Amino acid sequence: MVQHVSKLNRNKAFKFLAFQMVLGMVLSVLVGIIWEVRTGQSFAIGVLLDVLPSFVFTIYAFRFTGARRIQHVAASFYRGETVKILITGAALVVILQNLPVVFPALFVGFLVMKVSQFFQTIFF
Repeated sequence: MVQHVSKLNRNKAFKFLAFQMVLGMVLSVLVGIIWEVRTGQSFAIGVLLDVLPSFVFTIYAFRFTGARRIQHVAASFYRGETVKILITGAALVVILQNLPVVFPALFVGFLVMKVSQFFQTIFF
């Protein structure tokens, strides 16, 4: 039973990440059409800057299940969040140093994905 609930929650989390990715890419195309291509690309990079580390966190968060393994569950959440923050920070530094991005568009793409996470409890 616990395994079933865990798989159900893991599947919901991955479905939401897919939803975020599709939403972000649609918005990126719209931004690119309305403004310019580089702005749309920067928006898409901002989306990826949130979604990819969230994917890594989801893998870590759902590694263990069950009341007997509560310490493992808590530790995997902690590790997952730590790795997510480190990946996000490192990726941001690499992107800003190496890619010609429009920073406001990148930042807005990142923020839109953060705000969309509040919809997870409504739709998923």
